[in-house]
Amino acid sequence: MPSKVNLMLHVAFFPIKDLLFAHNMELVEVARKVHQNENKSLSSSYKLRSKLYPSLLTLCRSSTLDQIDLLLEKFHPYLFRQFFGSDTMTLEEMELQLYKYYFNLIGHFARALLSHRDGEMVFKYWKQEVHADEKHLADVWEAFTEFDKVHMFSTLSRLLPLDLFIVKYHADNYLLEPLQLDGLYQHINLADAPLHDVLRQGVAENHMHASAASTFTLLWQACMNFNGIFKDNIVGDYIRTFKTSFSSTSTQVGEYLLTAQLLRRVLCYYFDSGTTIKISKWMVSFTAKPFGRLNELLFNDLHFASIEELKDNLEVLNKMFKTNIEHDETDWVFDIFGEYKHINTYGEFVFMQQVMKYIESKDREKRNPETQEVLTLFFRYIRIKNEFYQQVNQSKAINGLDYFRTYFSRATGIFDSKSERFYLDMLRNLFQNQYLQKVEFRISIEKRESHNRLTILRILKAYRLILSEDYNVDQDRQSSFPRIGIVYHLMKEKDDLNKDWRLANSEGQIDKLHYGKIQRSYLDKIKMILNLRNRIPYLSHFIVGLDAASLENNTPVQVFAPVYGVARNSDNDKMMKIDHNGNKIKHQSLFFTFHAGEDFRHLNSGLRRIDEVIDYCKFHSGDRIGHGIALGISVEEWVKENSKVIIPQGEYLDNLLWIWGVYTKISDINYKTHSYLQHKIHEVVKNILANEFDYGISIEMLYETYKRRFKEIPEILEMGNISFTDNENELSQTKWSPDRIMRMYHDRIYLERFAAPIYVNTTDIEKEITVDMQRYVRRKVAMNGIVIEVNPSSNHTIGEMNSLFDNQFFQINKPHDKELDNIMISINTDDPIVFNTNISNEIAYLYYGMLYRGIGKSAAIHWIESIRKSGMDTSFIRDNISNYDYLEQLDRLIMALQDPMYCEEC
Repeated sequence: MPSKVNLMLHVAFFPIKDLLFAHNMELVEVARKVHQNENKSLSSSYKLRSKLYPSLLTLCRSSTLDQIDLLLEKFHPYLFRQFFGSDTMTLEEMELQLYKYYFNLIGHFARALLSHRDGEMVFKYWKQEVHADEKHLADVWEAFTEFDKVHMFSTLSRLLPLDLFIVKYHADNYLLEPLQLDGLYQHINLADAPLHDVLRQGVAENHMHASAASTFTLLWQACMNFNGIFKDNIVGDYIRTFKTSFSSTSTQVGEYLLTAQLLRRVLCYYFDSGTTIKISKWMVSFTAKPFGRLNELLFNDLHFASIEELKDNLEVLNKMFKTNIEHDETDWVFDIFGEYKHINTYGEFVFMQQVMKYIESKDREKRNPETQEVLTLFFRYIRIKNEFYQQVNQSKAINGLDYFRTYFSRATGIFDSKSERFYLDMLRNLFQNQYLQKVEFRISIEKRESHNRLTILRILKAYRLILSEDYNVDQDRQSSFPRIGIVYHLMKEKDDLNKDWRLANSEGQIDKLHYGKIQRSYLDKIKMILNLRNRIPYLSHFIVGLDAASLENNTPVQVFAPVYGVARNSDNDKMMKIDHNGNKIKHQSLFFTFHAGEDFRHLNSGLRRIDEVIDYCKFHSGDRIGHGIALGISVEEWVKENSKVIIPQGEYLDNLLWIWGVYTKISDINYKTHSYLQHKIHEVVKNILANEFDYGISIEMLYETYKRRFKEIPEILEMGNISFTDNENELSQTKWSPDRIMRMYHDRIYLERFAAPIYVNTTDIEKEITVDMQRYVRRKVAMNGIVIEVNPSSNHTIGEMNSLFDNQFFQINKPHDKELDNIMISINTDDPIVFNTNISNEIAYLYYGMLYRGIGKSAAIHWIESIRKSGMDTSFIRDNISNYDYLEQLDRLIMALQDPMYCEEC
């Protein structure tokens, strides 16, 4: 069903979805020919559809073109028959009819999916009442149930920005006065009333990357507010280096964003002027020299003007209307419409409300020509905005982290994480969620201690300012507010294969060992952060955890095991500290998490990595695994979809050795499986070693080497030397031993063989093995008290899930199910800007998934309460002190960080 919903929405909103039909006249001309019963209308309609098909087939799963044609006729009947009732309309009149139809379609979906409760926008999960003029769409809401609407909301929110739907909802409900926008910041609450009562007890966000904790509206505001000068401008640099996705319909990002700026400003100035003449004449009324081509620039849908010409016109507009544009400040729209000065919302909502008010007033006056021109410009603006939105908000066209990374980069590249303003906006955006009580956000470790110290200071100063301004803590030190914690993540990096352990052995060049330089970098960074935590009192209460993130296939767990070992060593930690004022402070221990089992070539690879993290990174009760999708994937379904898997043969060998080791531990292996594993291991090793296989190698020896690889990489330098002549390859002339096998992992010849891709058939015996391994790892996770960080939207989009309701959560956590090893769960967002979500809505998706599975509301509410509490309890942010003491610690820590010479011993 989700794929059907996706196709339906792409078809329904294709005229405004992107820049494919930026030239709206194509649609207008086909519609007029259809209404005038011209002979060429069928060929024109087919030509238009032929242009649309490739886009839909790239982004949607559709069985036939006939299905697309039927959906087109359903949602755009004017392209097939006389729908507007008149066959004498001019092109301008037809264009206006289409714009009004688009608005009606937006309003129809807005009324079906949105409502308001207790002063906030909420998801409308109940049945939609259809307006009399929308009878052709009545059966849509008969066909799509309450649970389909959840998928529809999720899909629509990742296809288009919902601000236009929200403001159209306001317009249809006569909520167009400025006050109705107060407190509106894009959040639409998916929780129904019973779920709301549970969530208001508090939720924790335990897995979120700080750079992606913003919203599209803030990103768009930055793009619309910058002054068009690309030189020495972070927004300009971002746009200049912007790399569009494979599905983009325009690569002219700089041109179309500058055009959108012009459109937005001209429309705002026009509304503010109060003039009664058409906008085209109003523009001509300006001096001819600077504005001679403005009409052409804005009304010509066929192409975009050059960046230089667009910038020139923007600069003239700024001077003429004395607009002070700063991309990182409050939206300039508030300076134009003074009645919104004290309304807490985004400028984009103000702009759109002005559009709605203008349309309403002109409709009352029946001034269609003025409306038609404004809507021509407005919908051009909307198409540009929607095109850009689809470049930063990920659809489910392709699975996998490598595809996701491109969206992450586009969505976050504009934000300056070295700015206190960034953290102010990020935290304020998060804190708009009324349920949020704890939020951990993940940031990277910088190379120098002074830079890390400064970043921490920026974060805490921004946080303290919000507590003062938004939570009034200076007047009431016991007032309630969310608490924050920093989790540092090490980014998984890929190493090249050009390695030679001989050079490392003789010359001490660690970069000649595979992952040697990368591991050393990780160790240096961790030691720096540990030193900072230990030296500055109270800092351990805010730097709360360590993570390893990014592309799972980049870096094996072996590289991180010694790093986590160093981070876990508490020998140098004191239990108590004393600050400069003589206050005693308990030192908070560091907690640990690790992205694993999220993105895998073979299901056994994902399971193996989770198991390796627990064993070799020494995970304890309360530590967490990020995503862990492999734990909840249905083996049966996975095998059906992956009857043949292409995988590096070194990774396959690791899987086989790990499985062999697991079976030897649990003594639960039959003769057939044992023989199969032996055969496969020898087969892969023989393929890797070629003619060198017959030198006494054994599975026990291979498994011993597999385990030794989790030690610190430079230990290879301490292994005994092997004598050889310059003309001999000692690896092919010596009997096999664990030392010799270890050297293979740092030798280019063998690394290339390990990396060579091979096909693996997921036979019945492989399926049986995978079922055993999943059961084994699930039980181990449950018994060890390891928490799984579940991120529903992220897992659905990136992972191999067909539906939000197929989340791995339902396979690993179910109260009172004696057949299931219940695993502790924490629900999170991962990257809010990329998936257009927030923590409470992520919980709501699981709640509706429970109802979809036939669980009664009472049982579902109790289940949700258990995972809500689990998220709060397993947060790395402790809550063992009062708000008063917490603020005291925060203030003292900020003072300490501001003193570069401050340390415990000073």
